[in-house]
Amino acid sequence: MRTTRDNDKAPKVRKEWVGNQQPKEQKDYGWYNLEGREMADSIGAVINSITESQTYQRNMDMKYARLYGHLELFGLGYGTYNKNAQDSVATNALTYNVVSSVIDAAAAKIAKNRPRAMFLTNGGQYNEQERAKKLTKYVDGVFYDTKVYAQAQKAFIDSCVFGLGALKVLIQDSAIQVERVIPTELLVDDADGRYGTPTQMHQVRYVSRQALLEQYPDHADSINSAPPALDTDTDISDMIEVRESWFLGKKHAISIEGELLFEEDWEKDYFPFVFYRWKERLAGFSGQGIAEQLVGIQIEINKILRSIQQAQNLACTPRVFMETSSKVAPAQINNKIGAIVKYTGQKPIFDTASAMPAEVYNHLKWLIQSAYEIPGISQLSAQSKKPSGLDSGAALREFNDIETERFMVNGQRWEAMFIQLSKIIIDMSRDLYKEDPTLSVKVPGADFIETIKWSDVDLEDDIFIMKVFPTGLLPTTPAGRLQKVQELIQSGMLSQEEGKQLLDFPDVETYTTLEESDKELARKVTNHIIETGEYIPPEPEQSLEYAMKHAQQVYLAGVIDGVPEDRLDLILRYKDDARRLLKLAQPEPMPAPAQPVAAPTAVPEAPITSDLIPNVPPVQ
Repeated sequence: MRTTRDNDKAPKVRKEWVGNQQPKEQKDYGWYNLEGREMADSIGAVINSITESQTYQRNMDMKYARLYGHLELFGLGYGTYNKNAQDSVATNALTYNVVSSVIDAAAAKIAKNRPRAMFLTNGGQYNEQERAKKLTKYVDGVFYDTKVYAQAQKAFIDSCVFGLGALKVLIQDSAIQVERVIPTELLVDDADGRYGTPTQMHQVRYVSRQALLEQYPDHADSINSAPPALDTDTDISDMIEVRESWFLGKKHAISIEGELLFEEDWEKDYFPFVFYRWKERLAGFSGQGIAEQLVGIQIEINKILRSIQQAQNLACTPRVFMETSSKVAPAQINNKIGAIVKYTGQKPIFDTASAMPAEVYNHLKWLIQSAYEIPGISQLSAQSKKPSGLDSGAALREFNDIETERFMVNGQRWEAMFIQLSKIIIDMSRDLYKEDPTLSVKVPGADFIETIKWSDVDLEDDIFIMKVFPTGLLPTTPAGRLQKVQELIQSGMLSQEEGKQLLDFPDVETYTTLEESDKELARKVTNHIIETGEYIPPEPEQSLEYAMKHAQQVYLAGVIDGVPEDRLDLILRYKDDARRLLKLAQPEPMPAPAQPVAAPTAVPEAPITSDLIPNVPPVQ
């Protein structure tokens, strides 16, 4: 059914005939065009309509939560999410919670990965490269301060249970905050979210009345008169329903029943959420979780286990068969070692019946095995067992690669969530910086805590590119990770710098900083000369060969970019000074030692001969 929307402030009502049905009134749901209480009433109508049309989804969410939590929950509201419908856990039938086992194994495979967003400039100058490095640290600091990875792991579990996991980014107390959102709080209309890109979204949550009074004192009368939450039965926390709504490119509003607490223009093209889905659906906003994939198998497992339990209690109790005519005292049948049983007639027969045929137990094993195979998880890895026969490191690595390939798409979605989260953090930091020019975060380093100011890291979006470096898919031991990274570097798939980032060892950054100090100094000095025109000579202790080479490259790049000649002359001067220092540092060649003069060799005189005196030996 379609609705009409215009810019009128008052909600309009129109009648529509559908076949032979009676005409029914329908409100204009364009809440983003209204003001004050009219906006709050329209938001309430939208939320009630979505909630009513998605009752089926809430019922299924409760079933999935019961399967994972192994509890007969009353509901998913604030007062019922942790209450068991059974009087005692002992009254529950025997079950094998394969849903919880598979979800926890999937989280151990994927959610252990902590993707890190890296910002790299595209042909930027030194100062832009420095800003990009600091921007990486800035986002790292926000991740650390808000405990993003711990929150994201909870969102991953939510996606496996409910089909959708969500993290919310907000500005609170003049700082960026990231919090996990329970998916059942989020409402998206089925028609609006058919293609996965809804135009509006609503979050319904319960907030303490006192907290709202402190935050919105101007609306004290409406807050005090607001009805309490329906699913809370405690007098300790007075909770009321709060609705937060977004319409992309138009409006952001916070309201309670009958009152608008806050509204602002929302010109952004995104909601302040990042989402993770275990499996994408062909259509619709939400995804499909592991609990939904295994609900049929889990129910069948529970059914078979109940039957086996009843059969075990009924048939598998040891029994003693005695003929009526047998004369055996029952007291003689006991657990004494070497007891003597006297009887007359047929002796007693001890027998224990079989509860179920072997086919039932084989079917149960097949169901459990299939539950792990459907999402692609090895039952051995879920139980932290090594397959028999796989003893070599290469064989174990190949075995792990098979599972890793199965989760490649899930891992890519996991990394993409952190990329989107980083983009939202950057955009909201720009908004916060307009109100707080001192915006900064603290980043723990290897040796000390570094403070990164937003004014030192802000870059235009078209200057940097964002890459993600996953570390969790590598081996967990330092030796195994080092070997894997070395193989990737030797194959040419990674550079040495990227390999050092992947190692994720505490001392790598410190070592890299010291190792690259020569190059860093040359880049910093030449960039300072180009930017300011102030000359800084090279240091005698730095790598003068690299300084000369780098200065030549900066000079040629400056000629291409049209850098003023006076500054290019300073770069040539820097190069010449580096060459001069290099010559001074080289020792002068020692003069070649004088060759000794050889003594003259005596030439033997020719012998004296005479034809007059034959056969006379020559005179020596």
